[in-house]
Amino acid sequence: MKRKLGFLGACFLVMTLASSALAGGVVNKTNWSAEYIRTMNRNAATDYADIVFYNPAGTVHMDEGGYVNISAHYFPKLYETTITSGPFAGNYESDEPSMVPGLFTVYNASRWALFFGVSNTVGGGKVIYDDGSLTTVAIGAGVMQTANAQLAASNKVPQSGFYNTIKSQKIEGEQMGPGYMIGGAYKVNDLFSLSMGIRYIDAQKEAKGSVTIGNRGNPIPHVNDDLTGNVDYEWDAQGVGAIFGFNFTPSRDTTIAARYESKTSLRYSYTVNKDNLGVLAQRGITNGATKNEDHPATLGLGVSQRLHPKLRMETNLTYYFNKDADWEGAEKYFNNGFDAGLAVEYAITPELLGSIGYMYTKNGIKSKHANNITINLPENPNLDSHSVGLGGAYAVTPNLDLNLGAGAVFYIDDDISVQGIGDVTYEKTIYFGAFGVQYKFM
Repeated sequence: MKRKLGFLGACFLVMTLASSALAGGVVNKTNWSAEYIRTMNRNAATDYADIVFYNPAGTVHMDEGGYVNISAHYFPKLYETTITSGPFAGNYESDEPSMVPGLFTVYNASRWALFFGVSNTVGGGKVIYDDGSLTTVAIGAGVMQTANAQLAASNKVPQSGFYNTIKSQKIEGEQMGPGYMIGGAYKVNDLFSLSMGIRYIDAQKEAKGSVTIGNRGNPIPHVNDDLTGNVDYEWDAQGVGAIFGFNFTPSRDTTIAARYESKTSLRYSYTVNKDNLGVLAQRGITNGATKNEDHPATLGLGVSQRLHPKLRMETNLTYYFNKDADWEGAEKYFNNGFDAGLAVEYAITPELLGSIGYMYTKNGIKSKHANNITINLPENPNLDSHSVGLGGAYAVTPNLDLNLGAGAVFYIDDDISVQGIGDVTYEKTIYFGAFGVQYKFM
C-alpha cells in the first residue's frame, strides 16, 4: 500500500504554494512600497526613495541629500476553490493574511547618487487550507482509487468495505524571497541619467500537508484501516542579477524612464523534514535534491507628465520575459506577461497629495493550459487581474513625509473540470493597506 501512495508525493512535488502578494508576474512581484500601493505605477517617478526599485536612474533627480524610506504592507486575502459537482463537492479556502516590508535608502550628490534597497521580489506570504484544497482532494481521490483496486484484486473484501471518504485533509505553504539591491546613478546632463545595480535574491519556500482516507460505514480492522500521508519539506535558492536604468527628462514636466532587470538563476535545494511513507523520496525529493525556478528578466517602462502644477499623471508597462526563464519545462505553458496601468496624483494642499491608480495584469499562462493544475496551482492559481489603489502623502515637516495607501486586486475567475473530481471554480481576492515613512537628511 505504501508504494501506491507515491501519488501523494507527485502532487506535493508540483505544489510550491507560492502565495503571491498583489499582482505581478508568475514569479516576479513588484509591490515594494507604500507609494506603489497608492498609485500602482512608479516606473517613471522621481519623488520618493522607493524609486531605487522602480526608477533607479531617477534618483539623481531627487533633491540633494540622504533619504531613508520604510514601508509596510498588510494583505488580507481570500483564496477559494469551489468544487461544484461530484463526490467531493464543497468550498475550500484560505484567508491567511500576509505582511511585506520594504526599505530604501538614497544619497544624492546632484550629479551622482548611491542607493540601497530591500523588499520582497518572489512570493510574499502564506496560505493555510485547514479543510483541504483541490490538491488534497486530488491526492485523496487518487489514493482511494489505487487502494480500492488492491482490495478488489484480493477478492476478500466486499465493495462496501472499499475506501469511500476523505476523513481529514490540510495543506499550507509559504514563500518569501527578499531582494537586496545596491547600486548607483549618474546624471550625464540635464536630459539623461543612467544607473546600474546588482540584486541578490534569497528565496525560501515551504509546504506541508496531510490526507487521511477511510471507510464510512463498514470499516474492517486491519483491512481498510485509515491511511494517512504526511509531508513536510522546504527548499531555498540564492541568485544574483543586474539591474540597469535609464531616465530621460526632455522638460521639467515630463519624465520617460526604463528599467531592465536581468534574469536571476535560482536553483532550489530541497530539505525534507517529514516523509512518513517515503513518497517524496520516490519522486526524487530528498535532502539536497535541486530544481530550477528562475526569476525572469523584466523590463519596466514609464512616462510621467505634469499637466498642471498640482496634477501629475503616470502610465506604466512592466513586461516579464517568462519564456526565457528555466522552470524545468513549465515555461512552455506560458507566454510572456505584463502589467499595464495609469495613475493620477493631485496636490490638494502644499503638504497633502492625493492619488489613485489602476493596473491590469496578464500573467501569461496559455489559455489551452489554464486547466493544467500542475502549473496552475489550485492553492494559488495564475489568474489575470484588475488592481486599484488609492491614498496619499503628507509632508509633516520639510524633511519628514508619510505615505498611506489601500486598495484591492480583483482576479478574473476561472472554471475548470477535473476528471474524477468534478467541476471547479477558482476565485481569489486580495485587499491591501500600506504605510510608509521617509526622512530626508540634509
